[in-house]
Amino acid sequence: MKPLFSVLIPTYNREQHVRAAIESVLAQTWTDFEVLVTDDGSTDDTPRTLAKFGARIQVIRQANSGPEVARNSAAAHARGEYLVFLDSDDLLFPRALETYARLIQAFDSPAVVIGSMSGFADGTVPRQPLYGSSEIRAVKYPDFLSKEVPIALSNSRIVIRRSLFEEMGGLRTTSPSTFHLDDFNLVLKVGTRGPCVVLLQPDSVAYRMHETNSIHDPRAMIDGILALALAEKNGEYPGGFARRRDRYACIGGIALFWVLQASKAGKPGEVLRLIAGTFPMLSATIARKLRLFAGKKIPSVVLPVDWAALHEEGEPSGSAEVLTKAST
Repeated sequence: MKPLFSVLIPTYNREQHVRAAIESVLAQTWTDFEVLVTDDGSTDDTPRTLAKFGARIQVIRQANSGPEVARNSAAAHARGEYLVFLDSDDLLFPRALETYARLIQAFDSPAVVIGSMSGFADGTVPRQPLYGSSEIRAVKYPDFLSKEVPIALSNSRIVIRRSLFEEMGGLRTTSPSTFHLDDFNLVLKVGTRGPCVVLLQPDSVAYRMHETNSIHDPRAMIDGILALALAEKNGEYPGGFARRRDRYACIGGIALFWVLQASKAGKPGEVLRLIAGTFPMLSATIARKLRLFAGKKIPSVVLPVDWAALHEEGEPSGSAEVLTKAST
């Protein structure tokens, strides 16, 4: 019988983190899943660390090709109905898959689910979500490009129906030095497919903050944004002219963030390079922010949940109730 979830973990020379990432998946209260780890040509003790998990995980090995190729390799072996992406330095909270399963049932198998994420510093223990409220809060949008609630996107937040991932042809064939903004490329590729459900609470992912996070390399991140802009110019994203403004706003949102970051870092050359390559998209982002500020917001949905019953029955139950408005 095929599992509901295939959790895909690409890793490269992260023996100190990948063990914790895998253990966070194996500790899930929802047990209908498989774990596939792609060792992307590690030269440290990562292979030995992975071997210790035995048959509890499936390991795919390849020459160092970057995380997008590594995720594609894992996806090619996946059997689950949904692919759950997890970076090897991040963690899933214990009820993450249980929460995703509840959303999938409540929203009639959405194309995309975006998890909720909190950060923690390397060397510390992430703060566990509070499950005592017995509710899951989420917002349902027609598709990702319609999303109003702001989020800090990460691959570890993305859950996608495997059939859709295969239909879009998987991820790009990039390299270890050109993969940046792969998460944005993925959501742009599926941006018009829906529904898209954004989880607001409880948190499902713990994002580990450390010195080697890719966000500490402004030039590489800006190169990634400009690659998105070029792909948009070349017509690589769906939606045609009708959704161009939404795609522009998506790319412009991350571009605006890095304009500010590069400015703070005292890199005027990078700021000018980014503005020159994304000016129409920056404009679309500002216009969208003004529209959202003045317009009516899509209300969030609260799903009452009995965590104990959900765990025992192995499937979600209950009804949804519109309760309050989503934040912007």
